[in-house]
Amino acid sequence: MSASKACVLVVDDDSDIRSLVSALLTAEGYTALSAGDGDGMFSRIAQTRVDLILLDVMLPGRDGFELCRQLRADNEMPPVIMLTAKDEEIDRVVGLELGADDYIIKPFSSRELLARIKAVLRRVHQSPPRDKHNQFRFAGWRFNPAQMELYSPDATAIPLSTSETELLLAFVQNPQVPLSRDRLLDLTKGRNSYPFDRSIDSHVSRLRRKLGDNAKKPEIIKTAWGTGYIFTYPVETM
Repeated sequence: MSASKACVLVVDDDSDIRSLVSALLTAEGYTALSAGDGDGMFSRIAQTRVDLILLDVMLPGRDGFELCRQLRADNEMPPVIMLTAKDEEIDRVVGLELGADDYIIKPFSSRELLARIKAVLRRVHQSPPRDKHNQFRFAGWRFNPAQMELYSPDATAIPLSTSETELLLAFVQNPQVPLSRDRLLDLTKGRNSYPFDRSIDSHVSRLRRKLGDNAKKPEIIKTAWGTGYIFTYPVETM
């Protein structure tokens, strides 16, 4: 998607940051909208098609983590980049596990922000084409890539981020075959995506947790030493 056609919603309670980021986005050809809290964010989304949300963590009322969780509960919602002043790994991990597509730490440069936005939009809109009717079963689990959801053996719905969906789709379409990190990047069209390229191992770790796969002795997504990873179970296409 070109910048001139993409709409980015900036959600931050700091009016100066909203103004500065909105001006930067407008200068780069994006349509920029802004909101100061969760209510304003959902009001904007209800009125206008939004392609990406820049979501601050520290907001009045519902914080960015809670809002990200609410956004990911609706599969029609746009991708999210979390903005945080907390340079703590746990905060970044929590944001990604809740379904954020990337994160960026304040203060950030204009160049980095624009690169992250372009990468997420590119990944979302260049993700592998999916047959909306195809779902997958393995080891009692059901995977619905069109809805970006996993269903556990007891039918509990587990939402996935865009990156997690792309990665799991690559695995279930190539079961019981060792896949290198480079091959996984090719399959997910993530080679041009800075955050995904940087953290493929982290995405695998999060998928393992959502699948209940023991990190020390995984049974579903195993490490293929010297290669990458292997999805060990046979997969049934529905």
